[in-house]
Amino acid sequence: MTAQTTRRPVHAPGVRQRMVRYWIMLATVSRVLRDRRFQERVITAAIGAVALAQLGRDNQARPVRRAASWYSKLGVSEEQAARVREALDLDESSQG
Repeated sequence: MTAQTTRRPVHAPGVRQRMVRYWIMLATVSRVLRDRRFQERVITAAIGAVALAQLGRDNQARPVRRAASWYSKLGVSEEQAARVREALDLDESSQG
């Protein structure tokens, strides 16, 4: 036999091979999903993502709104709070 006679044409993967691959992937995914450590990691990651999103949202609140809210809680009049807001806005615009 020579090298030319032993070569076979390369065929595209058949339906059966694809089905075997799909079943292997399905078995792997189902096994991973049942793993207790994997579930713990997913839950921990989800809680961490929610906490980070909340932290990001809280940090986006402008200091002016926080100061105005603080003054209103203290019972400072609206007129005085407006003056403080204007002063803080001027400080922010001069720094930026």
